[in-house]
Amino acid sequence: MQPSPATAQAAPTASQYAATSERMMPMQMHARKVLGAALLFGILGDVLLRGGVWRFGFALWIMTLILGALAIGGRPTVDRALLLIGLAFAALGLAWRDAPLLYAVDLLSVLCVGALLIWHGSGQRLAHLTVVESARALALALVNALGGAIGMIERSTSSVDRAPKNNPRTRALVIGTVLAVPPLVIVTALLVSSDAIFDRILQRVVDFLAVQGFQHVAVALVLTWIVAGLLRSTLGEAIHGPVPQVRSPALPFWSVGVALYALIVVLVSFLATQARVLFGGEAFLMATAGLTLANYAREGFFQMVAAAGVVLGTLVVADWLLGVDDASGRRRMRLIGAILLILISALLASATVRIWLYVNQFGLSVDRLVACTGIALVLAVLIACAATTLRGRSGRFAPATLILTVAWVASLNTVNLEAIVVRANVARANAGAEFDAAYHAGLSADALPSLVAAAPMLTPTDCQLLSVALRKTWSARLADPENGGIDWRSRNLPLARARVWFDTGPAACTSAVSVLTDRATPPG
Repeated sequence: MQPSPATAQAAPTASQYAATSERMMPMQMHARKVLGAALLFGILGDVLLRGGVWRFGFALWIMTLILGALAIGGRPTVDRALLLIGLAFAALGLAWRDAPLLYAVDLLSVLCVGALLIWHGSGQRLAHLTVVESARALALALVNALGGAIGMIERSTSSVDRAPKNNPRTRALVIGTVLAVPPLVIVTALLVSSDAIFDRILQRVVDFLAVQGFQHVAVALVLTWIVAGLLRSTLGEAIHGPVPQVRSPALPFWSVGVALYALIVVLVSFLATQARVLFGGEAFLMATAGLTLANYAREGFFQMVAAAGVVLGTLVVADWLLGVDDASGRRRMRLIGAILLILISALLASATVRIWLYVNQFGLSVDRLVACTGIALVLAVLIACAATTLRGRSGRFAPATLILTVAWVASLNTVNLEAIVVRANVARANAGAEFDAAYHAGLSADALPSLVAAAPMLTPTDCQLLSVALRKTWSARLADPENGGIDWRSRNLPLARARVWFDTGPAACTSAVSVLTDRATPPG
């Protein structure tokens, strides 16, 4: 009997099957390679991320992910290489510094650079980065982390030949497993009843698999799923359908100009008040608000810096909303933008004066020092905005801001902020100002070497207070199972040095305190 035409057309020939198999085999092998690597990294993540605070273990896990992406993806593009390097340095910052504020900055940097990697994997280039695309990158990261593994699983399990076939090896394994169960159960039961020690060991294994084993498997599988999606997107195969690109609505100038003009009025009014305070001095404050100049400077500094950032962001968004072809609106935008940048600069100058007055009165702190560096970053972004957005080159603003932000984060990790705070406040104390021993003892391990070195330069009373406070603080910190570096995965370099100092005798008022810097080898 001859097959019908429809049947002949539906059934693929051997040559067609071979050709289709050759096309699909590389995709299937690539998908299986990605899933295999994701499973390996999921198991490794379950091991490295269980030490408490994500410090050395997390940094090591990120470094292995980077190496895995390079091994699977081959030679990276320039943009991908730069982003991978940035991700590596951000992760290493978690093991390099101990300050809680820097920990938050470095962890946020890891997440942001990872989002940009996924955004780049969707076919974008860093040169095309915009403020709107930066927000879109976060959405892409979430979509790919949650759903990116689905495509890899579909590719790895796809089959050209849909006809049911029995794999002899698989069939043999299934039959062998069924036949092995009865003798294994019987022999294990007999051995358990014959030896109490073997019974206890087997019971511990069963208990571990029933409780902790399930937890380990669950964590490893969740991490495997996430890593599979991230690896897929990092290799240039990111899914981006659910996150469409957003284009400018091309609004007329007055749709965005109202807010900008209103901001000018508010900033001019505020700066006029600031000028009255600065020129009127403490007498004006006491007469109008009942405040001393130092107490006045204490309040509002961070709000002023945040307000400057909001105004700058509003200007950038307004530029994006404005129509590109609106020549008249663009001219007005450049003028009003220049006025706003001048007013923001004046606002930051006022904030700088406030923080200087406050530091002069009460001393330096980590928050105040980071805020000062934040002012420097905002000023640098203002210059970038003037050189790009106000000159009709809006497309260059976001890449320039990214470079400035990376440089800022790198600077925060390079210089020891807490050591700067210690040296500045010890110098004030030597000049006759009060030294807050409790505050300085509560700083992180980044400040400890400078504190121990500077303690003999303090008055005997301050030195003794600092020594007692340090012993109390570090006795509690190093005993903390989560944040004390008890587990090697939650350690960082300064914390390891602090443990050496504490174990050798936490002295702070003798010449022997140099043990912290001389014997800085991390404990095993």
